[in-house]
Amino acid sequence: MPYGDIQHNFLKAMSDKFAEKPEETKTKFYVYGGWKQDKRKVEFVEESKKLAFARHSKTPGYNPDVGMPQGQRYLMPYMMNHTDIMVNMDDLHWINNAAMQQCWDDMKRGIVLGLDDAHGLLEARLGKEVTPDTISHYLEVLNHALPGGAVIQEHMVETKPMLVNDCYCKVFTGDDDLVDALDRRFVLDINKEFPAGWEKPGEQADQLKEAIGKKIWQVLWMPTVVGRMSDGGTMFRWVGMQVGMTMINAYKLCAGESVTGEFAYYAKHAAVVKLSNYMPVKRARAHNEPGGMPLGINADSVRSPALFPNDPIRNELESIAVAALVYDQLWFGTYMSGGVGFTQYASATYTDNILEDFCYKGCEIGLDYADGEMASIKGDKLNMDILEAIIRSENDYCMTQYEAYPTVAESHFGGSARACCVAAGCGSAVACATGLAQPTLSAWSLSQLGQYERQGRLGFFGYDLQDQCTANCSYSYQSDEGLPFEMRGVNYPHYAMNVGHQSAYAGLVAGAHLANKDAWVLSPLWKVAFSDRDLPFDRGYVTREYGLGANREYTKVAGERDLIIAGHYGREPGAKW
Repeated sequence: MPYGDIQHNFLKAMSDKFAEKPEETKTKFYVYGGWKQDKRKVEFVEESKKLAFARHSKTPGYNPDVGMPQGQRYLMPYMMNHTDIMVNMDDLHWINNAAMQQCWDDMKRGIVLGLDDAHGLLEARLGKEVTPDTISHYLEVLNHALPGGAVIQEHMVETKPMLVNDCYCKVFTGDDDLVDALDRRFVLDINKEFPAGWEKPGEQADQLKEAIGKKIWQVLWMPTVVGRMSDGGTMFRWVGMQVGMTMINAYKLCAGESVTGEFAYYAKHAAVVKLSNYMPVKRARAHNEPGGMPLGINADSVRSPALFPNDPIRNELESIAVAALVYDQLWFGTYMSGGVGFTQYASATYTDNILEDFCYKGCEIGLDYADGEMASIKGDKLNMDILEAIIRSENDYCMTQYEAYPTVAESHFGGSARACCVAAGCGSAVACATGLAQPTLSAWSLSQLGQYERQGRLGFFGYDLQDQCTANCSYSYQSDEGLPFEMRGVNYPHYAMNVGHQSAYAGLVAGAHLANKDAWVLSPLWKVAFSDRDLPFDRGYVTREYGLGANREYTKVAGERDLIIAGHYGREPGAKW
């Protein structure tokens, strides 16, 4: 555990951020130069002047002198968790961060689709022979058709390849013999993507292959630009159209045959696995949108377990970083609320190594009670007395850090963020001790109740409902009260959605399974799908990618429009920003 080697992971970040020592109790105000201390806000002002001048009516835009005064306090930078990357606070808003945009783009545009039903139809109804060679040919045609290439009639419009450069299809299966027989260009090889184990190599791959079996699955990534122009629900419709056309071409079918409709049915309904569910009508959003995505799928979207199998806390923190963007900044802060997206409440969980310190210390405390054996407190060993002892120890540790180091409290300037990070530390402690998701959720709720007694409100008035009612619903599998922790999303009825709390939930469900040495959390299919290293966003190093995006060093964006526009706002045709 890194915690054993580094005492207080956050001290370096605090020393780099502030002129004051971490334990200093006094600071200054009104002496930092207002908004001019922040190079990004200075840039914003200059840009806004140019935009106003370019408008016919000279309508002004951004001007911090007419809004809330900026810079009365020190406008501090942030250090990305488990990196040395320092970033400007404005650059963690998803609008300003190309890596964050691509992170969600790479999730929203994904579909997993079974091939076995279609193969059965080809053989039983049409008398077609399906072999490894025909499957490889089908995949070659599909990788032409899926981005927008024509396959069944001439004189068709097609898409510019560089604008859909992130669109392709691969297949995976638990059948090693079939993998060996297919064209390797189209194979997502489980053995190669999951070479690690906990005690011996290949344990993760073996778990995944056993769960998937001999079935063959496609993972299809639609173009980023499609997701930006439409919605998540378009993804499986796009798949249905392009897969159907490909089947007609690859297996030489008549376009008007009745079976073509069944291919579409398989692709859109029978054999499709979407990223997220359709939302209730009063919050209606299509499939593959954030609000309907289970916490377990979010956890399965990171590659960290394949790279660091014996560090469940790092994997937990990476899952939290994805969830902070998808659930807190996009779903709650944008889809549901609008505006600036509650960026700094969400970023509290993946910056400055504060939550990292809390979680590693929590794991250390949990292992102390588990006699040093990860995920060993189960069955008869698991009782409320030992859970309370673990949670109270970690709760006291975390809250003490805010009291002992005022710079930590300044970095997490909102009570909601502090409540979240303390409770996440408690969840980490129980996750490491038990390897069980539901007691981990109970740890969150007991921590919140303890904080409430010690500190009062947990965030915005009226929005601590979820934190106080989670206790009585931790083990409820009723759809209107909770569901298993892995299957919950951020839209079930008891969620009052306290700012910044959604991300920690997704991390805790990950931490429990990873401590238990599980190769996936909810879906082995999505776990394999997101292991694809051809995705533009590197899901093994989430916080590092966010940091590169913040410092404008992230270059792997997809679906950009510079290829089809002339110079504007100072750019030359085809030039990079």
